[in-house]
Amino acid sequence: MDESKYIQLLDEAYKQLPEVVYKKQRFEVPQVSGRIIKSRTVITNFREIAKHLGREESHFLRFMLKEVGVRGECNDKGDLTLHSRFQPAMLNKAVSSYFLKYVQCPHCNSPDTIITNENSILKCNACGHQEKITRI
Repeated sequence: MDESKYIQLLDEAYKQLPEVVYKKQRFEVPQVSGRIIKSRTVITNFREIAKHLGREESHFLRFMLKEVGVRGECNDKGDLTLHSRFQPAMLNKAVSSYFLKYVQCPHCNSPDTIITNENSILKCNACGHQEKITRI
C-alpha cells in the first residue's frame, strides 16, 4: 500500500471517530451552582462536585474554606454555606485550582488519581506517577 492511500484511509478513520475520543477530553471540571442569601453564599452542588472530582467532601471543604478565606459549613443535603458573598467566577476559580493541585496528574494530565499516605501523595492510576502534595 502506498503512502497516499494510507493517509486517505487514516483520514477516513479519524472522521468516523466520535469527537470526544478524538479530542481526548472526557473530563470537565464542574461549575458551581448556588445562590446568595443575605450575606451568605450557598453552593448547592458541593457534594456533587466533590463526588465528580473523586475526593472526600472533608478534604474539598477544607481547601475551599482556606481558598476563599471565610468560615463555612456543610449541611446534610451536601450544600456548602459560606459566611460571605461570592461571585460564581471566584468560586469556579477555586474549584479549578483544587482540580489542578489535588486531582489532575502533573505528568500525564489525567484526572484518574488518588490521594494516599495521609493526604500527602497524589498517585496517578493512568501512568503510575506519584507526586508529593501539600497538606491543607
